[in-house]
Amino acid sequence: MILNTIGNNYYKNYIFPVLVTKNPESLMVDEAREYYKILLIKSGICRFNLNDKEYAIIGSHILHLNDQDRICFHNAGDANIWIVLFRPEIVNASFTISVINDPNNRLTGVDKQDLFYMEQFKHNTPEGKKLYPLAAIDITIIENKIEHLNYLLEKQDTWSWPCLSRSYLYEILFALARRGVSENGDGDLENYSGHSKLTIDIIYYLQSCYNEKITIDSLAEKFHTNRTTLHNDFKKHTGMSINQYLVQLRIGMAAKLLRDTGLSMSEICERIGFNDTGYFSKIFKKKFNQTPSEYRHIYKSKDLL
Repeated sequence: MILNTIGNNYYKNYIFPVLVTKNPESLMVDEAREYYKILLIKSGICRFNLNDKEYAIIGSHILHLNDQDRICFHNAGDANIWIVLFRPEIVNASFTISVINDPNNRLTGVDKQDLFYMEQFKHNTPEGKKLYPLAAIDITIIENKIEHLNYLLEKQDTWSWPCLSRSYLYEILFALARRGVSENGDGDLENYSGHSKLTIDIIYYLQSCYNEKITIDSLAEKFHTNRTTLHNDFKKHTGMSINQYLVQLRIGMAAKLLRDTGLSMSEICERIGFNDTGYFSKIFKKKFNQTPSEYRHIYKSKDLL
């Protein structure tokens, strides 16, 4: 079984180490040991052995598997499962399995920042961060991104399919990494201890839907409160306004897309929820002291398609 996507319509025979499948047998082949895996278990009763421990789960869950994890399904046919396999270097060219698991690695700057995406795949990751249930909003958002990724890998109907595929993989990892932070109450970017339920709900919603059109009025309606309560509660617990937090999320993803894809500025703006490239450039420069073009020139990964 081939676990890579092979270029066809564009970049013929180009090897792209990402695959989307619904076949659990892909996890059993020897080559799978070189890949990280994301399993979106959507529904049904699913029984499996993970590292010699038996699990029986009901309903929607996410499961992260690293190169050492071993899984055997007892009744995978009864569950609706999406599987995404990828090699770590597709996330960052400096990443290898040994580098990711080395606490004394020499990564610096943006390379070190990208380790945020890999936390759930490290060898010392506790089980609670590898496997956890999903809410309805998680399923819809993550499955939508997986379906887009799968479409791009299968159809390859645009010359930019490798860049677009990378961008969807990043968005999946971004959503899951932040979901893991909020689920477990720790992490480098946010500490949810002491936050009100309203603020946690808003943070989670923004992290999941940052690329959509979001207004204070729409949030107030969604969370059944008023603008003043919404603003004051969020500011009290985070020290920033909702808009500041949302911009921070969007700019963070934009920086990743600028570094590791060849997407145009307008495409990146559309993907992260900005509808004005001029405003985006202004906000980006304020954050990084560089224009998006300057940032891309300095930090872009080599040999990108």
